[in-house]
Amino acid sequence: MGEGLTRLPSNRGRCAEPRPVDRDDEGFTLIEMAIVLAIIGILIAMAAPILGNIAETNRAELTDLRLGKIDNAVVVFLRRHGRLPCPGAPDGEVLGVERAACSPGSGDDGIVPFRTLGLPEADARDGEGNFFTYHVASAYADATHVPDLIASEGFCVIGRNMPGGGLDVVDRDGLAVTDQEIAYIVLSHGKNGYGRYGPPNTAVINADAGGPFEGENSDGDASFVDSVKLEASGRNGPYDDVAVWRTRDDLADRAVAFGCPPQASGP
Repeated sequence: MGEGLTRLPSNRGRCAEPRPVDRDDEGFTLIEMAIVLAIIGILIAMAAPILGNIAETNRAELTDLRLGKIDNAVVVFLRRHGRLPCPGAPDGEVLGVERAACSPGSGDDGIVPFRTLGLPEADARDGEGNFFTYHVASAYADATHVPDLIASEGFCVIGRNMPGGGLDVVDRDGLAVTDQEIAYIVLSHGKNGYGRYGPPNTAVINADAGGPFEGENSDGDASFVDSVKLEASGRNGPYDDVAVWRTRDDLADRAVAFGCPPQASGP
């Protein structure tokens, strides 16, 4: 090597000096992961009631939607046949088919006759997935008694009551919800489902498990309660049924809208 040049020291055979470690390269520590998971858990716990309320609201809206479909289908049936349908059998191969006859105290309640009304089975169930219960005042479903819409006692004769009377529906205070005859009622038995039919058999599920109001709606007679929701711990609770009922004149008015003769008016 030439003179005047300085030989540089060689690093060969020596370990490289360790470089400072960037803390970002280490990722999360176990403590940090635990903190993140705890925060996520808290957020989930806070969101659960909100999500539950949204789901419950959606089920209630679905119940209302299907009750509306049933109501419209009943009016169409009325317009075609001049009477209301008998309840659907909740058992066997005839599930959802109108019974051949319905009379007071026997056969005047069951599930919505969805097949007879031309509805899919899903529309005969509430937002909880349970079948609606359908009760009818037998005089309004009697084909021999109501032969057509413009008969002297037919539905198009507004203001004329039917022999045999209607159903009895009261509010939470025991007062009649109307002074007119109630022709039919459709019930959702709510989230608890107490008093619903349980196809494929005719058994009523947990009819005695609810409060007295729910019991009234599932004992098979012609008396019902249409109340606001009541908690289990309250008087006459629990009550989460949803009731839709129609008077004879309600149905007559709607039948007129479907084409009843304008001269068909009662005294």
